[in-house]
Amino acid sequence: MSNTMTRRTLKHSLLALSLGSALISSQAAFADSPGALIIAGGFLQESHQDIFQAVINPVDKPAEDIRLGVVPAATGNISGNYGKIVEAFTRLGLTEENIRLLPLAVNDDSRTEEVDESTWANNGQDEALADEISELDAIWFLGGDQTRITAVLLAEDGSDTPVLAAIRDFHTRGGVLAGTSAGAAIMSSAMLAGGDSQGALFKGFSDDYESMNNQEFGPAVVRPGLGFFEDGLIDQHFDRKARLGRLLAVMLEHEDGQPLGIGIDEGTALIVDNDEWQVAGSGGVTLVDTSETTRPSAGFPISVENVRLSYLLPGDRYLPESGEYHVREGAYETSGNEYFDVPVSLQSGLLSANRNVQELIGFDLLDNSATEQVTSLLIGDENQALRIVFSQDEQTQGYWSQDMTLDRYSFENVRMGLEPLRVELQTP
Repeated sequence: MSNTMTRRTLKHSLLALSLGSALISSQAAFADSPGALIIAGGFLQESHQDIFQAVINPVDKPAEDIRLGVVPAATGNISGNYGKIVEAFTRLGLTEENIRLLPLAVNDDSRTEEVDESTWANNGQDEALADEISELDAIWFLGGDQTRITAVLLAEDGSDTPVLAAIRDFHTRGGVLAGTSAGAAIMSSAMLAGGDSQGALFKGFSDDYESMNNQEFGPAVVRPGLGFFEDGLIDQHFDRKARLGRLLAVMLEHEDGQPLGIGIDEGTALIVDNDEWQVAGSGGVTLVDTSETTRPSAGFPISVENVRLSYLLPGDRYLPESGEYHVREGAYETSGNEYFDVPVSLQSGLLSANRNVQELIGFDLLDNSATEQVTSLLIGDENQALRIVFSQDEQTQGYWSQDMTLDRYSFENVRMGLEPLRVELQTP
C-alpha cells in the first residue's frame, strides 16, 4: 500500500494531533489528582524506551533526582529482572542510588545466596517500609505471577496491608504507578489470573490456581486485584496469547465483570494520565465494550451480539469520559477509500492470513471493499465450536498509516458476535 497515500482522505472530524516527542506532558509530582498509570502488556525489550520514558515524564524533577521503587514479588528471578530495570532507567538518566528494590516477595530467588527473599512474605505489614513509600516518585511492578503480588500486598481477609495503603496514598497524591505483565494484571479491581480464551468461552471459570502453568490453559481464574485502574478490566499479553475471548467471558459472565475491557499487546503500554489514554511501544491496545450487547442465551459456550471493539496505536488518544477517539497524525480513513477488493475466506488458524484480530479486521474487513464482515472459527472439545463474526456499520471507522513500508491499522466500533455451533470432524 506504499503508493496509496495520495488517494486517501484525511480524517477531519477527529483531531489528528501531533504528540511531539513525549507521550505525556510533565506535571508536578504529588499533585491533587492521582498519578499516571503505565500499564504494559509484557515482553518488554530494550528498544521500548518510550515505555520507560513514560514512567518518568510525569515527574517534575531532573531524571537524576527521580526516586524509583521496584516491587519484585511476581518474578522468580528477582536479581536478574531487577538488574534489567536498573539498566533501562539508568539509560534515561536515573542513578542506581535512586532505584530501590522494595523487599516484597513470597518466593526465594536461588540466584541470591546471601538472602532468602521468601522471608519478605510478610513485609506488606512492615510499617517502616510503608513510611518509606512516600519518599518515592514512581513504583514499578515486575512481571511474573500476579497472584504473588496480591499475596504479599493484601491481608488474608482481603484488606490492604500497611504497605498497600501507603502505595494507594502515594498514587492518590500524584505518584506514578507502572508495571508489566503481572504488574499490569493487578491494576484493575478484578484480576485475570489464569485460563485461556478457549477454556473461558466454552467452560467458564475455575477457582483452581496452582502455578503459572494455569495462566496458559483452561477456564478463566479471577482473583481480587488492587484496583488502581478503575475504568475497566485489564488483560495483558493480549495479542500473542489471543486473550480476547478470555477477557470477554469475564466481562459478560463473572460477578466482577465490567462493561469495558482493555487488552494490552506485548511490547506495549497503556498510559493513563490527565483523563486521557495514550499508547507507547510497538503494538496496540484493544478496547472491548459490552455496554450495548444482546445475549441470545446465557452461560457457556458464550453467545453474544453487538460487542464493540476499538484498537489504539501509538499516537492515538482516547478520552474515557466522553468516549472520543482522536486518531494519530498522518492516519487516513479506510471507509470509502478501501485499498483491497478481494474475497475473504474463513479465518481458521495457522495457515490463514492475518491471524491476529487487528490484522484480520484491518486488512480483510475495513480496508477491503469486497466484504462487510469477516468470520473466524474456534473449535472446542465435545463437538463444540464458536463462529466469531466481525462486521462494520455506520458507527465503524478504520484508520490506516504507514511506518516506512509497514501498514498499520487502528479502528473504532467494529461489531463482534459469537454464535455457538455443533461440529463433527471426520477424516475423508
